[in-house]
Amino acid sequence: MIDPIQKSVTVPLTPTEAFALFTSKMDLWWPKAGYSVGGAASKLHFPSHKNGEITETDAGGTTHVWGRVIACEPGAYVAFSWHPDRPESEATVVEMRSIATDTGTSCDLTHGGFDILGPTADAISTSYLHGWDIVLGCYRGAVKRRVFA
Repeated sequence: MIDPIQKSVTVPLTPTEAFALFTSKMDLWWPKAGYSVGGAASKLHFPSHKNGEITETDAGGTTHVWGRVIACEPGAYVAFSWHPDRPESEATVVEMRSIATDTGTSCDLTHGGFDILGPTADAISTSYLHGWDIVLGCYRGAVKRRVFA
């Protein structure tokens, strides 16, 4: 059994702002050039409701489903299946909690369920271990640049 990946970043935003930036404003900060199916010109959509599909639409208009929202409590918690560029049957699960701190919000990400990937599980979980650092670094950078204001 592969342990879930746990990452955390604290940002100087309210939980509601931090949550909205991570979800509905994902297209503003996600590193699409290196972490998408269709490249930097793609558009990302993250729904704010249960069962909504997380999608990427590439420059040619083709939509790729990355996952589906499993649970959503705006401003506090979201859980979603995750399978960019893989079949839905190979979906892992990502959770993000937004927790108020004295200096802003702690955004605590957990990514698990890698065992569904069989023999490739270890390699894929290892790639996400580094990949989430890059992604959350872009998220933190968007906060510093106030791209969402």
